[in-house]
Amino acid sequence: MAQSTAEARQEVENARKGVEKELDDLTRATREALDIPAKVRRNPVRTAGLAGGAAFLLLGGPKRVARATEKRFFPKRVYERDRALPKNVQATMAKLDPAQREVVEAHLERDFAAYMKKEHPSEPANARQSIWKTYDLLIGIVGAAAARELVKKLFEVPQEVEIEHIEEKGEAVAEAEARVAAAKSVAKKA
Repeated sequence: MAQSTAEARQEVENARKGVEKELDDLTRATREALDIPAKVRRNPVRTAGLAGGAAFLLLGGPKRVARATEKRFFPKRVYERDRALPKNVQATMAKLDPAQREVVEAHLERDFAAYMKKEHPSEPANARQSIWKTYDLLIGIVGAAAARELVKKLFEVPQEVEIEHIEEKGEAVAEAEARVAAAKSVAKKA
């Protein structure tokens, strides 16, 4: 009975040491993953690139670039004022005096816009709207996945640190084996 109690206590002690070791490893890995200044010192270009890429994707950079490109190459599409009035009414209004035209046009557009909202709550989709909605959907999915991967790479434990930790473990195991061997040789002599 004494033998099994001592063995059980030893197993509990070994389990406790194992948990402490795992906790120490987790603490070390977390500390290394969040040690941004050390990552910048080790590899400044990679760290800056990962952080910049993640920020670009998270802040909607691809959509902003696409909108700026559209403004640059197709300015009429972007800056064109939406006309709510039919073309024949616009042609008739072109014949009016410019001072009167602005007042009449503003009044008619307000009335026509109110009518359209009441009768047709949503306007029919056009090619441009469909393209932007598709683009937003795809970039949202792809951008989020890419940003997630960049953030993972930014916060991963560097390979050099892992190698150092493995070497430390190897040295500790070798020391422990040497102590066990020494204790066995002392026990045989006694």
